[in-house]
Amino acid sequence: MSGVSDAGSIRLLVRRPGVRRTFVLALVGRLTYGMLPLCFLFTARDATGSFARAAAASATLGFATLAMPLQSRLVDRFGQRRVLPLYAGSYIVVLTMTALLRDHSLPALWIGLGLLLGLSGPALGPAMRAQWREITAEGDDRRRAYALDSVGEESLYLIGPLIAGIILATGRPWLGLLLAVLLIACGTTALVTSPYRPAVERGRSSSAEVATRVPIRRLLPVLTPLVLFGAGGAATFVGIAALADGIGRPGLAGVVEAGMATGAVVGGLVWARFGPATPTSRSLALLLLPLGLVQAAAGGLADHLAATGVIVAVGALATSPIFIVGFSSADRLVPARQRTEASTWVSVSVNAGTACGTAGAGLIAATDGAAPFLLAAPLTLCAAVAAGVRGRGGRDGAARGWLGR
Repeated sequence: MSGVSDAGSIRLLVRRPGVRRTFVLALVGRLTYGMLPLCFLFTARDATGSFARAAAASATLGFATLAMPLQSRLVDRFGQRRVLPLYAGSYIVVLTMTALLRDHSLPALWIGLGLLLGLSGPALGPAMRAQWREITAEGDDRRRAYALDSVGEESLYLIGPLIAGIILATGRPWLGLLLAVLLIACGTTALVTSPYRPAVERGRSSSAEVATRVPIRRLLPVLTPLVLFGAGGAATFVGIAALADGIGRPGLAGVVEAGMATGAVVGGLVWARFGPATPTSRSLALLLLPLGLVQAAAGGLADHLAATGVIVAVGALATSPIFIVGFSSADRLVPARQRTEASTWVSVSVNAGTACGTAGAGLIAATDGAAPFLLAAPLTLCAAVAAGVRGRGGRDGAARGWLGR
């Protein structure tokens, strides 16, 4: 595994041959996941005539991503070049089909489309992080690579909602689905043609293949707080969308989401420079605690979308550091050959929480605009408690240091 010569320089990190091209174009593909939530939500809302039904379809999409670790296990086994194009091709077909079926109001159809989108989406983020592990050496280089990746991904949640907001302003949210077809094709092509694809182990026996499955119990201390974190974040997202829809300006949801992404980008940059070299579980608890308090404050100001947007953008400062700590933790808990799947479990845990939070918040959003925020705050505060309790109660070195890099 090759490393970058100067561990203190992100600039040198991306100077290696092919790194900048791969990273930038992979981000273009991952932009799909920053833009798609709003576009799919409002496409389904326009088709079904119900915000609650649209939220249910979006929640189904989130639940379906629980199958993503299987995709990453296949990538670990057969390689990115074989697996990613198959998933990307299926995803493109489903995106196109969803756009074409935009005038059909049957709720079961939209539940099914959400399911297919969740199952077929290519895992571009875990694939890129696997390539970062080929590009960098263990230590500060890896930490900075993950920070750069997280900041880049959060930037997509700045750009993506803005693009979605522009598309929503035209009254044709399904156009975002067609744009996603082009983006996902671009990102997948960049990853499968990169010179840094992880090597695939050949000729392993079936017993060895089974042994490479990630033992989920080892990751539970990481995943449990992240599930709750995802649920709280999703409830906030639905609350913002419902407030914007309630005043007849759904495009403003994209603006607020962009503000949250800006906060996340700033938080990631600060963490990359000043974050502890070996954070503990208390680090995660200290990141989640103020986020939960901010969500509670947002609920108190839910009648004022602008003020709510500013508050949640400040709370988003903690988002990137939470992901950085989660991915670094997963790396430490599993062998190198399992890290693509372990990284995916981190993403999936957040997605699972997101699905639950979306479903729950969608049901209560129609009754009270502040209700989703009042759901978000307890979930995030429980995540902080879960992280803090685990940090005090570790039974061995691995447990006590489960958030170490």
